[in-house]
Amino acid sequence: MDYDNEKSSFLTENLSIKKYRNCFEKTIVTELKRFKLHCGRTTLLRILFCLFILFMILFRGYILCLLGFLNCYITWPFTAPLHVKIDLLNLSNEPKGHEYIPRRMHHILLGPLSSHPPESWLSARNSCIALHSNFEEHYYWTDKNGKEFLEKNYPWFVKSWLSYKTDIQKADALRYFVLHHYGGIFLDMDLYCLHKLDGLFNYLDNRVSLDEHIFLAVKAFPVGISNGFMITTRQHPLLKRVIDNLELYNRNFLLPHATIIISTGPMCISIQIQLNRSLWSSILILDGKENMIGGKTNTPVFKHLGSGSWHKADDMFFKNIPMDIQHQTQTFSISIIVFITFICVFFIGRNRNSIKVIFKIQLQLIRYLSLFKKIS
Repeated sequence: MDYDNEKSSFLTENLSIKKYRNCFEKTIVTELKRFKLHCGRTTLLRILFCLFILFMILFRGYILCLLGFLNCYITWPFTAPLHVKIDLLNLSNEPKGHEYIPRRMHHILLGPLSSHPPESWLSARNSCIALHSNFEEHYYWTDKNGKEFLEKNYPWFVKSWLSYKTDIQKADALRYFVLHHYGGIFLDMDLYCLHKLDGLFNYLDNRVSLDEHIFLAVKAFPVGISNGFMITTRQHPLLKRVIDNLELYNRNFLLPHATIIISTGPMCISIQIQLNRSLWSSILILDGKENMIGGKTNTPVFKHLGSGSWHKADDMFFKNIPMDIQHQTQTFSISIIVFITFICVFFIGRNRNSIKVIFKIQLQLIRYLSLFKKIS
């Protein structure tokens, strides 16, 4: 009897111990799984953070360039250097006072075409020389004398200049250096002069003094300036900023169009304008649809042949975007607002209250822009 009782008691205790052990084992396994999962997430986050830091270090140059590009595109419609509308045909050609801007004209043609330029380009250049025969110098820059000029005055850039993949990049870069060194006016080879520019030079001379500078370029679409027609004093600090950053921007941005306009083209100098607001007092943007030199068009002083020698296949995307140039600032600004609104709705909150508030703000901004457009 005692034996049976002891046996029963032992079996009961053993069963309790087994249950407790099973429960303990399950708890340990569960906690280990949780710890392993937690450790895995933490490790993954650490790996991703390290990869992010590595990406920032390896591609810091690209990131800086693209940030400058985005800054220019986003801020230009709202704040930019002084835009002026000038009646170019009714300016006085008689000099008044000191000539601060050198009367020097620059044309650049590199590559195989420099030895046998198209007849239309020669006619265009000759028309400008004939109308400005009073200028002290007319420069025609080619691969040979362009390289010699850089070797003599900017030897640190020769290697980078020779590394450019296309002739248009070399021509873009060279124009900033010759204007910085000599001053004067730069004209693309496909700009046919219809009217003297002496009046414009006098107008600009009257806006500077001996210790100041002046730089003028034509407004571009949708933002920034065109670098196909520029007038400047010697050693202008804007051009110094541009040539100092050319090596940073000498990168491949995948698309041919993007690579050219950002590395040396119009966006390269436009980005520096937007990043150096302290120079805005010495920068003028020639405004007005009638003065824009994109494509085959006539302006009051030029006939633009529109050769488009640097445009690539991807540029057709930009050309085929239907936009009203007269209302480009308002259209572009509203597009930016819509884009920011989408980002806010998608990432910040999708509940009704958040969306209502965001769209109320958007509506007020659109009304403000419409009112601003009417006033201006």
